[in-house]
Amino acid sequence: MNIDALAPEAIPGIRIMPILHERVDFASLVRCVLEELQPAAVAVELPTTVAEAARTAVRRLPEMSVVFSEDENEPALIWVASPGDPLVEALRWADETGRSSFFVDPDIDYPHRHQESLPDPWVLWSVGAEAYLETVRTVAGGGAVTDEDRLRERGMAYHLHQARLSCHGALLALVGAAHAERVARLLNGPTAPPFARQHRKRVGIRNLHPDSLSAVLPDAPLIHAAYEYLRAGRAPEEDAELEDAVSQRLELEYGRLRLIHGGGGESRRERAHNLALYAAKHAYRGGPGGRPVPDRQALGHVVWRVATRSWREQTREKAAAWQRRLFFDFARRHARVQGQIVPGLYEWVTAARGVGDDNLAWETFDAAVAYPWQSEKADLPTARVDGEMLDLGSRRIRFRRRFFRTKRRLVSIPVRRRAPEDPSEWLNAFDGQGICSHPPEDIVIEDYGRFLQHKAVSILASETARSEPFSTSMLDGIDLRETLMRWHEGRIWVQEKGRAPGAAGSVVVIFEEDHEDTSYPYLMTWLGEHEQESDMALYATDPAGQIVGPGIMRATYGGFMLTYPPGRLSDVWHDPDYREARSKAETLLMAAVDYSIDKIVVYTAPQPPASRISDWAAHQGKRIVFIPLGSLSPVTLKKVRVLHILAGYDKREIARDYIW
Repeated sequence: MNIDALAPEAIPGIRIMPILHERVDFASLVRCVLEELQPAAVAVELPTTVAEAARTAVRRLPEMSVVFSEDENEPALIWVASPGDPLVEALRWADETGRSSFFVDPDIDYPHRHQESLPDPWVLWSVGAEAYLETVRTVAGGGAVTDEDRLRERGMAYHLHQARLSCHGALLALVGAAHAERVARLLNGPTAPPFARQHRKRVGIRNLHPDSLSAVLPDAPLIHAAYEYLRAGRAPEEDAELEDAVSQRLELEYGRLRLIHGGGGESRRERAHNLALYAAKHAYRGGPGGRPVPDRQALGHVVWRVATRSWREQTREKAAAWQRRLFFDFARRHARVQGQIVPGLYEWVTAARGVGDDNLAWETFDAAVAYPWQSEKADLPTARVDGEMLDLGSRRIRFRRRFFRTKRRLVSIPVRRRAPEDPSEWLNAFDGQGICSHPPEDIVIEDYGRFLQHKAVSILASETARSEPFSTSMLDGIDLRETLMRWHEGRIWVQEKGRAPGAAGSVVVIFEEDHEDTSYPYLMTWLGEHEQESDMALYATDPAGQIVGPGIMRATYGGFMLTYPPGRLSDVWHDPDYREARSKAETLLMAAVDYSIDKIVVYTAPQPPASRISDWAAHQGKRIVFIPLGSLSPVTLKKVRVLHILAGYDKREIARDYIW
């Protein structure tokens, strides 16, 4: 690593390093330069009026803070102390090593925000930090210069001279790339005290609300968490303590809030620690001197793995290889359009929605914003900061999740969540006195069952339909398809619609077979509450693993059976008549044949039923009509695949607040 190229000496005793604010890649580079150079003091491009408050905020890390400075009839200054900010890293290093730190930016009105098209900081590890910084100096330093820019730069040059007189040894100054070259030139000439505020009436610190992290950080909060673990300078494989922690935590399931009987479970903070450790282990690369630095490209793979695992846990949807390929391809192309090489939080979320659904997009967002040290309850008052308040160019996205609902609202990047409740008490409502279903879901299931019955009858009717040339009778009408196909014959064809051999009775829907009896352990036989409901038998995921509200559990169907009229179904899972069944799906199908009062039994599944089951049904005078699962709408299948179990009828009044 060439220190003279990264931080050239402007005048004897002062080196200036250009940086990009708030980017984790530059924080890693600054850490490497500080360790290599070992300066006697550091200077940062932050207002002189917030020096003490900023130092206090830095000492609170890894818990992030927002520093505000305001005066009457003057615009307020807002600065966020995050681990991945290069200025923060310099101040932390100085505090940890006992070196001096100086604030050199004069506090003047500065309404401008530089928007130079700079290359993605991620490439500095690929093309080399020296070549990257040379490009940054050329591009950023060549932009338009305002009078406010000149005032600030002269003030920084003056404060750097004063800082040099106060320290004994080399001084490293971290200055924004847009100003670094001009400040270096000003140091070679005379300087004077700037005409700027010396103090503000009100300077304070607030704890940053966890939901505000995605609003104010250019990089995903998860990579800041990974950087916090990696900044010590050792790779996880070389850090025995970190490696042990990673190994222990990786035994947990990622991407879900796991609740068990009795209300115990993994807290969100514990889960965020797991994700941060996982990212630190799998999303880093070797930096200068072999020091590990976070890798935003590898972080995308970590987020995808965690999000899809959680998505599968929540919806039983398994991400296919083509979805993974398209996710990264779309995110990469989206980033390129915006002048970046590596995608970030917004690109990941939009790509996840494109290849999956809103649930996958939410799981992607939830994984990427994990930051274990941030809490609403802190030693300071907590502040919510919206990206639109600070004019950061935040982009909004609306999540339409199928399961969780707090209240109907616009959720954006930044995002606001419902105030957390204590899930440990939600299981207490299930005292064994009785359970019931969620009526809106009952309506959906019954309607879908009737749809499948009509479809099965239509399939059988089409088998006996016939067409013939028109002669004396129109039969059931003109067969347009046949007429157009034989238009060259000059004749009109008419059709006689077929007739099904009977009505459809029981309906069986198999989403996924559970051959190993591990994925869908929950077995239930449910009787209809009134004459408009069918009896149901089902197998599903363990509902106690997904508590979504007080006395409200959620499960995902592996398969279910509907039979009408209600009130006749016994416990099919312990009925000796079905002991010949080799799977849960066959048990449901045999029960459907047994309880159907009509000749047609509808069977919807990925694979057709075994021939022995069809023969057994034929001996009972029934016919099984197979409808391939893949021929049905996947959107509708997702809607009907969810089951909520309520601890009593009184929970129906509050269920709508937790179920969408």
